[in-house]
Formats: sequence, structure tokens, C-alpha cells
Amino acid sequence: MTAQQDAPDHGGRHFGGRLVFVIIFICFGSAAFGFSNSVIGSTLGQPSFLSKMGLDTSKHAEALISAVLAVYYAGGVFGSFCHGILADRYGRKMSATVSGIIMIIASAICTGSPNIAVYITFRFFCGWSSYQFLSTIPTWVTEITPPSHRGILGNIIAVNIGVGYVLAAFSSVGFYFVSGDSQWRGSTGLQMFFPGLLLSVMYWLPESPRYLIAQGRHKEALSNLQSLHSRSGHESHHFAEIEFYQIQKQIEFDTARKMSYVQIFKHPSMRKRALITICLTWCMVGSGVLVINNYGAAIYASLGYGPLDTLFFLAGWVCIVMIAPFVSMTFVDRLSRTYMLATGFFLCMCTLVVEAALQKNFLGGESKAGLAGAVAIIYLYVLFYVIFLDGPMFFYIGEIWPSQVRAQGFSLGIGAMCLSNLVWTAAAPQAFNSIGWKYYVLFIVQAAFGGVAALLWFPNTLGKPLEEIAVLFGDESDVVVFQSELNEAQVINEIDSKEPGGHEEVENVERRQV
Repeated sequence: MTAQQDAPDHGGRHFGGRLVFVIIFICFGSAAFGFSNSVIGSTLGQPSFLSKMGLDTSKHAEALISAVLAVYYAGGVFGSFCHGILADRYGRKMSATVSGIIMIIASAICTGSPNIAVYITFRFFCGWSSYQFLSTIPTWVTEITPPSHRGILGNIIAVNIGVGYVLAAFSSVGFYFVSGDSQWRGSTGLQMFFPGLLLSVMYWLPESPRYLIAQGRHKEALSNLQSLHSRSGHESHHFAEIEFYQIQKQIEFDTARKMSYVQIFKHPSMRKRALITICLTWCMVGSGVLVINNYGAAIYASLGYGPLDTLFFLAGWVCIVMIAPFVSMTFVDRLSRTYMLATGFFLCMCTLVVEAALQKNFLGGESKAGLAGAVAIIYLYVLFYVIFLDGPMFFYIGEIWPSQVRAQGFSLGIGAMCLSNLVWTAAAPQAFNSIGWKYYVLFIVQAAFGGVAALLWFPNTLGKPLEEIAVLFGDESDVVVFQSELNEAQVINEIDSKEPGGHEEVENVERRQV
């Protein structure tokens, strides 16, 4: 059997409003991540928080602030690998449910924290749940979207992360005008909002068809595909049936090839996937995005702006995080994945070079134009980051991993992201105080490396069915069937007949109309 170089065309768009709404609801989990990840940047800019936790007078304030951030990412490492276990054993829905429960409990305790020790302890569990969400939601979304529109639909993840960032920033601005501890407890407590929303609709959300097939629940998987991958008013489900047939055959082949993390690194093509995933997420974080977010208050203060101006700057920054994915949606499914990622890294590198130069020349000076330019470049940096890297990262990782190890692939990537965050954010307070603008050089180097790696090493997965990605890693023999070689009559005949080898008969499946 020979691989087809072009993605098969089965007649245009194969989804309707139901799939879009399902993804939006699922992505309440990514909004929960965005809020939790962002709110600390604003919280550290609230005078009442600094006073309540003794950070305004403690000689160990710098170390305690580092600890607040570091334990969050340490928890994220555990959360990402917890996803790898739960998502494969109990499903994508169960992994998201556990994340939501942990986040609600941890956020409630952080909101009522009487001292910095309690706050730091439960920030660990906020990080756990946030990064478990960040591993689970892209896995789930990738597996329910058709290949032709995976980029557009996958960018809903980035949009909802932006929604979380925006709500966190503007809630902090709003609570700034409240007196007392409510100034920071209010915005911290809102971390419970998005996980609560997700849990309230979880019962009605469809499980990943690929997980269902792996569990032998074929009827439910086919029903989900027919419901999600068809349009209102269209009687035919032939595209969903072809997808089902290909997924079923591929998973039957892959089931016996489930791998541990050690085996992943021993297998050449899996090792390449792992290294690409780790390189991508490490370099994205290593380009400085979360250092700028988490220490935004300190960065803007160092540029001479007061607490309220700082909160407004942070709010404006995160508005870009929410809006930019819509720009990405206009071309993400037409531009090579490798060119898109490489462009993002190189543009981020260029803006970081300019930012470092501006801070070197104008930090501590009287030039308002220079300081305003430094703020503007930070905004431009995040614009490029979100358009070219933030959303594409999630669906690209989902695309390169086969179903039987996709959850583990996301665990590796998000785990590397957390470790990178841990390294660069923990060092940031002392680094900004000691070497100032020179700290940006580390981010510039990593962004440059990421761009070169994406351009020369990353395969282009644009438009490929997930079950055919193995061809790009030299594993053509691992692809059981190519969509372009199937015809509707053959697939329907297979679905309506008893599978060989004693597999469950898949027949009389409910043909639901969207």
C-alpha cells in the first residue's frame, strides 16, 4: 500500500454548529487554565495581597514570590503526567472532571488563605489542575475535530485561554478599587468559575471516539462521529463512516503497541515525536512569555508606572491574548504547520531583541517615548506569540502522536513546559534585579533555536488524518488504511457486517441528525 501525499477531500466541511458548541464547552477547561495561570500576575500587583502575606516587609519577599510561582509549575508537572494515566484508563472526560474538582477545592482554599504558607501549599494544586486541564483539553479537542478544519477549531483552545486571561486581568482591575483583603481574594476566588461551568455540562459532552473505540465501545464511537462530523440538513454520514472505519482499523493495529515512557524513547520514530514535543514547548516557554506575564507588574513598575497603570497594562496585554487567535483562524489551515511555528519563533525573537535594547537604553531614564515603546513591544511580542505559536502548539502536538500514546505525548510536552516555566520564572526576580535587560538574551536564544528546529526538523501535518501521520515519521507500514483508498460502499459493508476475529458487530447504529 502506498501513502497518499495529499489529504483526501470528501466534499468540504464535515461539521456543523453542534461540534463548534461542544468544543467551546470543552474549552471551559482551557479558560480555567488561562484564568489560573494569569491571575497570579495581577495578584502580585495588589497592595493588599503583598501586605496580607507580609511580602511588603519581609526580607525574604523575593524568595517567597519565587516560591509562589515555582510550586505552581511543580504541581503542573504532576498534573500533566496524571493526565497521561487518567485519560487512557478512564477517558478524556474523567481527566477533565478530576482537574475541575481539584481546581475548585484548591482555589477555594487559596481564596481563604490566612498566610503565605497556606497560599503556597495550595498553589501547588492549582498548578496541578491547571496543567492537567492543559494536557486534557487539547487531546480531547484534537480527537473530535475533522482534519480539514483542525487548525481553526483547535484555535478555540487559545481563544478560551485568552478569555480566562482577560477575566483574570479585569477582575483584578475591578477589585483594585475594593478595600481590604477582598482586593485580592475576589479575583482569586473567581478561579472556581470556569471549572464549575465545565463540570455543570460535563454529562452532556461526548467522549473522544478514539478512546471509545480503544475500549471496544464501537456503537457509541460511531454515533458520536456521525453526530459531530455532519451538517444540519445532510442525510449522509459517509465521511463519519469512513473516519470510523479508518480509526477502528488503526486502533486495532495499535492496541498491541501501547508503550511506556521508556519504550517511547527507545523507539526511533516515537523518540523523534517526543523530542519535537519537548523542544516545541520548552522553547515556547523559554521565549519568555510567562516570565513577562507573571512578572508583568514588576516589569511595568521598573519602567516607572504605578500600580493602577500596571494593572491596566496587564489587562491590555491579555486582551491581545484573547483577540489574536481569531487572526490566526483566518489562515491556520492554509499555511504549513512548520512555516507557521518557525515564523512565530523568529518574530518573537525579533521583538525580544528590540525590547532588550529599549530597556538597556531607557530603563531608569526620563524618556517617556522610550518607556512607552518598551510597553508597546511587549504587546507586539504577545501578538506574534499567540497568532503563530499558542494555538498551533496544542493541535500540532495532538497531530504528531498516534492514538495509543497521544495522552502520554501531551504529558511529555506539558511537563516540559512546566519545567521550563519553573526554571525561568524562579530565576526571574533575582535575574531582573542583577542583570536586568540581559536576561532577555536567554529568551532570544531559545526563540531562535525553536525557529530553526521548526523549519528544519518538524514535519508538516497540515490536513492529514491523525491515523496517517505515521507516514511523516517514516512509519508508512504502521498505517493500516488510507482514507483516499476507501470508498463508501466498502466502508458501509464493513460496518454492517461482523468484524473478523470475533470483534464486536457494529450494526444498527443510531443515525442522529445534528
